[in-house]
Amino acid sequence: MSPLFDVAAANAAGAAHGQLASALPDGIALSAHKLVEEGARAQLLILPGVVRIDVRPLPDGLQVVPRPLGGTELGWEVDQDAVTDYGKTALETELPAMVRFRLAFWGDAPLAGRLLVGYSTDDRHAPTHFVGHVVIRQVDADR
Repeated sequence: MSPLFDVAAANAAGAAHGQLASALPDGIALSAHKLVEEGARAQLLILPGVVRIDVRPLPDGLQVVPRPLGGTELGWEVDQDAVTDYGKTALETELPAMVRFRLAFWGDAPLAGRLLVGYSTDDRHAPTHFVGHVVIRQVDADR
């Protein structure tokens, strides 16, 4: 298994943000939830040396920003089969809203994963409640 899937390091890196990490046979799962003020950008999930995932509530929706770490290259896309009301304004969206992303990382060991972000908000400009879960696995270089 990749040394990037260090559960203790992931728990330590995300502890201040309430992140929990779990080992998988060929990867790692990370989960967290957070209240974020409108317009503020906040870390939701982090896997040291691989990726940091930030979220930002906007008046008309949300912004999800996966940032590669440690020299990895990142490719990502919205999983259209798992979108619920993504692209609508916050007031038009049935809550909780959810969106799923596909992730791919190129580096010493190719990795792939899925990120699920759910969120709830209201029309009073109160904080948005985000829930995030990502599973990242090591894959064969030719997949």
